[in-house]
Amino acid sequence: MDKSEKKMELTFLQKIVLLALDDKGWFGTAEHKIKFGLTGAILFELQQKGRIGFVNDEVVVIDPKSTGNVVLDRVLNLIKSSKKSRSLRSWIQRIVYKKLLLRKTILKQLIQNQIIAKEEYSLMMVFYQTKFPLVNMDLKRKLQEDIYEKIVSDKNLTDEDVMLLVVMNNCKMVRKNFGGFIHYLKLRGKINEITQFKKPKTETEAVIRLLQTAISRAVMASNVSLHI
Repeated sequence: MDKSEKKMELTFLQKIVLLALDDKGWFGTAEHKIKFGLTGAILFELQQKGRIGFVNDEVVVIDPKSTGNVVLDRVLNLIKSSKKSRSLRSWIQRIVYKKLLLRKTILKQLIQNQIIAKEEYSLMMVFYQTKFPLVNMDLKRKLQEDIYEKIVSDKNLTDEDVMLLVVMNNCKMVRKNFGGFIHYLKLRGKINEITQFKKPKTETEAVIRLLQTAISRAVMASNVSLHI
């Protein structure tokens, strides 16, 4: 792999934001829900890095040390500065309401890496809309194809893969990314099966199930548009 290819490697959070956009650069039906899904993914990463844990559905700080990731650290700093115990769902909602510019920061990273662009539109100089059209279409296509192949071919999924499917399923991102694939219905069914977690096989699967429930409940409890 040469240096140019390495620069195009996506982080877990960048993958989520990129897949939330359609090919024209709009979030569409994912505009509201992705804020909660992305927050759940951030909590997943913090848990995997040993910074936080989930005890009796409450979020606890295990290691307050910086992760070196600006997005993760914003959330970690908010959690560790709190003097009140909160449930997982409550933290997801609070982080979204706090408007920590999490999604905007990740969008900026994608723009800097020339994966997407930014275009602003005004309607009668009153209403402004922003979209993020794809610059590197091949990168997104490869990401979609890799996910599709793993699921349809029953290949082993990493914990990160499973968490990604949870976010996509809860944020209306599955049809957007795979609706045109030949085995879409098969893929749809397998994703539903994977994300049911009837009997979690590992501790991480149990964590992902907790996060899925919290994301789903946070989305259902919210009926206003928020920006993070």
